[in-house]
Amino acid sequence: MKRRPLFLKLFYTFFPLITLGVLLLILAVNISTQNFYKSLIEQQLKDRTSNIFNWLKKTDLSEKNIQYICNKSSNNKRVRITIVNNRGTVVGDSHKTASLMDNHLNRPEIKEAISNGTGLETRFSNTLQKELMYYASSEIVQKNTWIVRVSIPIDEYSVIISDLQYKIILFGLVVSFALLYLSYFISKQITAPIDNMRKKTEQYVSTLQTSRPLDIPKTKELASLALSLNKMAKELDERIKQIQDEKEDKESLLSSMQEGIIAINKKGKIISINDIGIDYLNITTKEILKQHFSKIIKHKKLLSIIETSIEKESKTHHVFEQEIAIKRHKKRFFLINSSPLVRSNNYKGVLIILNDITLRKQLEKVRQDFVANVSHELKTPITSIVASVEILDRDDLTKNERDQFLEKILNHTNRMNAIIDDLLKLSKIESQEEDDSIFLQEQDLFPILLGAKQDIENSSPNVLNNIEIICNDDVLVKGDSQLLREAFLNLLENAGKYGFPNTPIQISAEKKKRLHIHFDNKGNEIKEKHWGRIFQRFYRVDKSRDRKAGGTGLGLAIVKHIIFVHQGEIKVSSSENKKTRFTITLPLVSKG
Repeated sequence: MKRRPLFLKLFYTFFPLITLGVLLLILAVNISTQNFYKSLIEQQLKDRTSNIFNWLKKTDLSEKNIQYICNKSSNNKRVRITIVNNRGTVVGDSHKTASLMDNHLNRPEIKEAISNGTGLETRFSNTLQKELMYYASSEIVQKNTWIVRVSIPIDEYSVIISDLQYKIILFGLVVSFALLYLSYFISKQITAPIDNMRKKTEQYVSTLQTSRPLDIPKTKELASLALSLNKMAKELDERIKQIQDEKEDKESLLSSMQEGIIAINKKGKIISINDIGIDYLNITTKEILKQHFSKIIKHKKLLSIIETSIEKESKTHHVFEQEIAIKRHKKRFFLINSSPLVRSNNYKGVLIILNDITLRKQLEKVRQDFVANVSHELKTPITSIVASVEILDRDDLTKNERDQFLEKILNHTNRMNAIIDDLLKLSKIESQEEDDSIFLQEQDLFPILLGAKQDIENSSPNVLNNIEIICNDDVLVKGDSQLLREAFLNLLENAGKYGFPNTPIQISAEKKKRLHIHFDNKGNEIKEKHWGRIFQRFYRVDKSRDRKAGGTGLGLAIVKHIIFVHQGEIKVSSSENKKTRFTITLPLVSKG
């Protein structure tokens, strides 16, 4: 299909120049019309001056006759006639008494008439309070030089000229607007395909999507352009899709990593960071990328590491690691690995990897504390046993003294056995927790509480406290009855050992959003600073009193782990009336 060249359509865009030509023509017509009317008025004044001179030549030049000529020639006062002698004295005037008028020799038109024979001037008349056109002519009449000046108001002619100019301008504007509209319409028709391509291109640039290919215009050049744009858009779509897939793969890889990743270029600007890194560093700023790391990261130690990494790795390209602690709600430990970003053997920046080693640090501390506590707890009875054995080796001991030392050895041995038994219980609970071998089933709570009460009454006859159970028959619990019974027994033994003698111990259960089981007894107040730690292994509020009571320091730790595997928690509180309360919170189970 043959298409016309683009210049044939663009040619019509020159119509505004035609409109400009029309406007210039209108301006020229206006000026010509104004000049025409001016020359017409000048000719009328010239003719009237000539008639007056003819009249003067035929009459006696007395002041009376001259005044009469002025009055008759003024045409009902519309035209002003002034006759002046060669000395500038006004002899006659149609609009004012001649004797009262000043000398006119200095009037421009009079001067020009004396010098050149005629003079023309347009100015405002103070006498008539109008703008007049003055025409003066000088001739010799009866051997004396006389000047006849004829003036006429130009306001009437100005109105006529203005009206005519207005009509010409109005006509010109109408023609101009018509041509402009025609030119605009043609230009729109010509540029419509280009505008369509522009809109589609802008839409593609902003969304990187296009609903359909560009329409092919009829002009040859625009058709080639549209075809090229369609081809380019198709190729860009393929490249963008490829880049998007690669970006999503990269983001998926970074998001799935458990390490925090921060990529920083050699100018110190962040070029990539994953969600884990944002969480580790508690970054709240939304705009992170392309920002300098010092504006985003607030931890001084990490800032120092990054600055050192950028400075050193730009020269040495080595890898190093360092541990730091970051405190938010609680202290967390991270192992920071720094390595260079290298592309095509060119240094581009550094890659910072944050590994959360908080759990490892905590486990190391727990292990260290556990070994230290176990060693300490076992060392005391072992030392006492060794000392007692050494004394028993003496020959000078009486039978009564020997029996006392044997009883002491037995007590310390039993204490070590109790510690070992509790450690084995705790280890068993933890192992069952890890392999999910604990089976939880729905059952009544009251029989479990009653069994724990009977256990302490049988195993600890020295506990003289009255134990009261307040629990409705409809209270259910989902759990392992044997483990719960052991936890309740430990709490009752704890209340019997550390509570005041002969005071009641009360067990009560209440339903709220969760099931709350309270163990209340009266005894010495447990200060608030110990509430969060008494459930730790071997932690003692009063070490000397605990050993006298015979505790292993593991009872409450065992309770905590048993309750934990039942998806619950345990807390302690004290009141001013010497009342101590241990509260176990478990998931609520509805009956039926």
